Amino acid sequence: MAHYASRGQLHLSDTCDQAAEQAVQTWATLTEGRDIREVALIADASNQEIDRLNARAQHLRAQRGELGHHETPLPGVHYGLREGDLIAFTAQHRPRGQPRVENGTRGQVSAIHERGVTVTIDGSQRKIQLAGEDLESLRLAYAQHVYRQQGATVERSVVLTGGWQTSKETAYVEATRARHGTDWFIARDDLGAKGQDPVRIMRLAQDMRSSRAQMPSLGYRELADPARDLGFDLGPLRPLRLTRSLLRPMRNVDRAPDRGR
Repeated sequence: MAHYASRGQLHLSDTCDQAAEQAVQTWATLTEGRDIREVALIADASNQEIDRLNARAQHLRAQRGELGHHETPLPGVHYGLREGDLIAFTAQHRPRGQPRVENGTRGQVSAIHERGVTVTIDGSQRKIQLAGEDLESLRLAYAQHVYRQQGATVERSVVLTGGWQTSKETAYVEATRARHGTDWFIARDDLGAKGQDPVRIMRLAQDMRSSRAQMPSLGYRELADPARDLGFDLGPLRPLRLTRSLLRPMRNVDRAPDRGR
């Protein structure tokens, strides 16, 4: 992080709102001379904060004349959709008589009409019509949560981080998306009110060394011996968590302990 600071790519603001605004303005500047899909705006903040980033990004695109004038409202958020907006599906969508659209699929609003919106899916150019309750599965996709950016590769990244969600795992994803540079935006409020900036940067680095990884279910060894499955003489395997498949035979044992299960 000291390296980023020395290159002018670590930006400290006094408040979270200022850091967010600086991040969006930097994203807007970078997208003026690049394909908008080649600049990632990434945050490890709450969904509400990401909605705010998206609304600001949309406003800046509208000011540049890149979006249509007609807008259709989206349920549950304070912004609507315009023609030209980049979107992402936040839930699986099942259009009648067509293949389903998976959660996380991205696309672009290609038309706004009385019946709703037409979305063109990235990559396939498939067109999907959405209206009414189906619009609940759409969100703007200018800013994305860090976990939705896993696997992405872009030219430049703009990262808003430093809050309680910051961890080794999120920092790794944020730092490895871009081929040609990452800018970090941090609020001093998030790093503590005392101390000089170098101390705050060290505190940020400490947060980025803290792991929040959780053990996936596949990480637990499968128990082969049914007697051990029931908790008898587990020995070194005792820390393993019991799954639902193990709990069912345990209930049977309570009812009929003489069956030898």
